[in-house]
Amino acid sequence: MKYILAIILFSLSIGAFSQDILLQQNVKADTVRPTRGPNLKNFLQGYVGLGFPLHTNEELSYTRPGVSTCFDLGMRYKRRFTNYLAMGLDLGINSTSYKIKQNGSKTVPDTLINEKEKIQINTAESAAWLRINVGRRGNAIGNYLDMGAYGGWNFQKKHKTTNKNGDGEKVKVLTSNLKYVGNFSYGLLARIGVNRFSLTARYRVSDIFNSSYAMPELPRLTVGIEVGLFKN
Repeated sequence: MKYILAIILFSLSIGAFSQDILLQQNVKADTVRPTRGPNLKNFLQGYVGLGFPLHTNEELSYTRPGVSTCFDLGMRYKRRFTNYLAMGLDLGINSTSYKIKQNGSKTVPDTLINEKEKIQINTAESAAWLRINVGRRGNAIGNYLDMGAYGGWNFQKKHKTTNKNGDGEKVKVLTSNLKYVGNFSYGLLARIGVNRFSLTARYRVSDIFNSSYAMPELPRLTVGIEVGLFKN
């Protein structure tokens, strides 16, 4: 009887010991480090931006500053390599509206004087950039500097004028598929950011107008602000 009791107790002790080891191993196996987040290996976010085209050559300053605008909306993917270095890709839509001054020196796109006039170009764009992170952070975007290049297809090109006729009625004329506007655009970009907010600058290298029309170029430089669309 003593031998039987000893065997039962020994078996129970082995079972309890084995159960403890299995429990520890399962906990370790189920521990997985996350890879997706603002400052982790992969991060996907939305963004929205507002910019203002600025002439860098005063002799060509024929757009109205402050009311000529550039609107951006898209998605951004970031791949983190180290604490200080990352790369990314953007895919989005850019809509730029160039408001034209109405005065005696007007030549773009013609010399006709209107009450209001604008050239609007909508572009499907992609961009690639290099990010340099500044300072220490947890799982947050933090402070950074982006430098890169963009390119896109001008899928919608419109010219719009607004005037009043003799009866005081508004007459709006919309011309689309403008032949004097090129189909593609490309340039350089830079961003200085703190978490979801950033100051942006874009310099268009390509010409908006086709060379055969001999028109002075629209502003190449656009500066603005951008807001990241993601949860903290």
